[in-house]
Amino acid sequence: MKPFFLLVAGICVFIIACQNQKQENLKASDKLVYENYFDFPDSLSARRISFVLNLKQDVAKKVWGDFGRKSTEGPLIYFNKDKSEIFFPNSTVNNSLVSFDKHSDDYLLTARTDSIPFHMENMLSFDTADSSEFYYNNPVEQYCSVEEIAQYIPSVESTEMWSTMVIHEMFHHYQFNNEHYKEYAKNEISPLSFNPKDLVSLCQYDEDFLPMIQNENDLLMKAISENNGASRDSLVLTYLEKRKSRIEKYRPENPDLEKVENFYLIQEGSARYIEYKSMFTLSNYIKCSDSIVILNDPMFKSYEEFKEVDLSNPNFSYLTYAGLTDYYYTIGFNTMRLLDVLLIDNKSNLLNKPQMGLHNYLEQHINTLPKRN
Repeated sequence: MKPFFLLVAGICVFIIACQNQKQENLKASDKLVYENYFDFPDSLSARRISFVLNLKQDVAKKVWGDFGRKSTEGPLIYFNKDKSEIFFPNSTVNNSLVSFDKHSDDYLLTARTDSIPFHMENMLSFDTADSSEFYYNNPVEQYCSVEEIAQYIPSVESTEMWSTMVIHEMFHHYQFNNEHYKEYAKNEISPLSFNPKDLVSLCQYDEDFLPMIQNENDLLMKAISENNGASRDSLVLTYLEKRKSRIEKYRPENPDLEKVENFYLIQEGSARYIEYKSMFTLSNYIKCSDSIVILNDPMFKSYEEFKEVDLSNPNFSYLTYAGLTDYYYTIGFNTMRLLDVLLIDNKSNLLNKPQMGLHNYLEQHINTLPKRN
């Protein structure tokens, strides 16, 4: 079986909790976990990770309840200069380390675990050739520090923006903690010779493919903004027809295109959806006089970037642009947004039934409409 890696660059999302809203959340559910719950050292990195974990719970409460069912999704590695700080280590990660200093069951410190300069991913392999690696059948989040990420992505100017990228990857970890989703990836997607690189190649080297994708994306965007129900349904139907036509055109030479595309639309679309929803939560929290802060963090900017979340703003427009390297992020994201507009619940089934593509939910909606004469 070929290697199956999930190295998913985080995209910008962020949120902060107001203390008074935190108290309301705690009353509503004793499962929600907040600052100082874990046994971390008193360090900047630990405060940043605690900050993101608070964010995770607040996002989950507002947007995707099951995402907050667990206080943490599992192991994550924070790369900080020549060190790797391992939060929530498990035996698989521990056994891969030559040596480490243990602060608690929640935190280990070790030498930098690799020499790769950039990390912002959730890593996983199903290939038996990787059986000795800590990420074999074991999803692990990996992040460089805010300062290191900023060297490679200049637009990341704050801990808040960095945190949005971390939330994106944390949601991927959540996806692969769902056994239905993980087994589908392992048994149905990983063995295929067709993969996301082939999706990118189609965009790069076939002059028709990307324009067709962008036309489909435009239809989704128009349907999202359309206030007239009948007109919106007409746009949805046209989108489904255009999508079907594209798949049929490319199926003879790419028989696994639809299956792989459907999977990554779910994986990346839902993670980007969480980012987007988190931005609006952050935008609301920024108005609170008692919103939490990260103490002694020179990269904490008091949420300035999120005063207004506008998809037409260059800081956020990447979310809706279908580019040649990541169109499945965008198509998935916009389909998720459209499902919200149509009041179609998909969150309970999305990971439990990953064989069902996002377009299938739209098809179900169209099939409930009165038949046209």
